[in-house]
Amino acid sequence: MDLKNARKHSTDILFVLLLFLVFTSSALAVILLGAKVYQNTASRMESNYTVRTALAYVTEKIRHADESGAISPGELDGLPALILSQEIEGTSYRTYLYFQDGALKELLTEASREVTPEQGTAIVSLAGFSIEKTEDGFYSVRAEDANGEVLSAYIRPRTEVANNNA
Repeated sequence: MDLKNARKHSTDILFVLLLFLVFTSSALAVILLGAKVYQNTASRMESNYTVRTALAYVTEKIRHADESGAISPGELDGLPALILSQEIEGTSYRTYLYFQDGALKELLTEASREVTPEQGTAIVSLAGFSIEKTEDGFYSVRAEDANGEVLSAYIRPRTEVANNNA
């Protein structure tokens, strides 16, 4: 009878250890799955933030410079750029918005100065960026992140609307 109790006791211990192993492996699997979901979500949020920030930044710059003749497409040392002109205390300034070396850049300078794209300040890192003026007076802004997600916006300055209606 003593031998029978010993076998029953070792079977109970083996069952408890097996149950503990199943529980531990299940918990580990859930934790790893949760970490993967979190990582994917954080990556998508970062990507979305980057692209939306670039579009919002350019949109606000265009709205801020919304005066007759102050916004024009152009180039900065061969790079396509959006040129925003303004006059402050009798001095003419230009703000260039352009894409170089994987970043949306901005450069504010006196209109009379010679500048290079390297002098600009990086605003946000992107895989691609473009600004074009359409036939109907809109500015088409397109931004692409490192994951290949592309968002675009169409902005029409109020002065363009007023000039077309006049």
